[in-house]
Amino acid sequence: MNRRYFVAKSSIIAILITMILSAGLSAQDNAASPVAVISPSPWSTLRSDSITVSFQADLEMLPNKSVDFRVVRRSGARSTTLFTRNVKMEADNSADVFLGRSRDVPLGGTDYLAIEWSVPGTEHRGTVEPVGLVRLAGEIVDNAWVPARPALSAMRLQDGVPGEDAAAALAAGENGFEVGGARFAAGWNTESLFILFTPAAGVTGAEFAFDLKCGKNAFLSWADRFIVYSVEGDSIYGRHYNRGAVDVEGMKFEELRWGDGREREIAAIEAGSARLISVRWSELGAQTFDGRNIGFSVFVENRTRSRSASHPAAAARNIPGTWGDLKLAN
Repeated sequence: MNRRYFVAKSSIIAILITMILSAGLSAQDNAASPVAVISPSPWSTLRSDSITVSFQADLEMLPNKSVDFRVVRRSGARSTTLFTRNVKMEADNSADVFLGRSRDVPLGGTDYLAIEWSVPGTEHRGTVEPVGLVRLAGEIVDNAWVPARPALSAMRLQDGVPGEDAAAALAAGENGFEVGGARFAAGWNTESLFILFTPAAGVTGAEFAFDLKCGKNAFLSWADRFIVYSVEGDSIYGRHYNRGAVDVEGMKFEELRWGDGREREIAAIEAGSARLISVRWSELGAQTFDGRNIGFSVFVENRTRSRSASHPAAAARNIPGTWGDLKLAN
């Protein structure tokens, strides 16, 4: 037998044996945990102030036939215990347990809940984090969810419309809205989304937030997009975020840039005293159709105010579940 072939074959066999043993050890490690939390899972968004946990336990590995739970609120490196509960496990190996109610709703962004469990009399413990809270306001009508706050309307524009014509149509339309003294109007066609922005005195910039999947979640995801426009620099760019580690120092997000205006993926076109901001749907990663809703919010910076104004008024920049909606009109 060729020696080189024998050495290569032996190496492959050794790698396969290592992979099998590693898989076996991992399976044993997972099987060694006496508690498996079914829900909530990490990065979950609960839709009420109630925190309930569903879990399964190996009764043979519970010396005191119980599991301790602790719900902790975390903000950066700070943590506060909200409530604790000891759950008895006499016969059934699964349970759905109400742990308590949070006073803070919504809760998300870089503030979150951690659900910690431990088995009394052992070293077994674990944590489910982050968990957020966003209560959606509205009602179900004819088996469809109807939000309490009506969506803003984006005017349907002709495909291929020149920028100056799009700006004129939006300026003359009736779907405008005001935030922090600045005036806005939205429009769309199959190619791009348009926002006409007319700044007021003292306004230094505006940021537009898009939740394209309309998930209304407590935490930013890769798909959420922001467009940032500076009035003084007449500059525009996009940013979004990559979820990083969650540890004792808190939650970390990596800021990523997208679109710089040079290739017209995102652009700010002069329209008299206003600016027509346009972004291609392909850059937002969305498909268009009449009547589609997307999560949408506007944040306006003003040098004379200590905090930014927003639409909706109670919107929190880092919690998409607090943003409003933008409907693509027919």
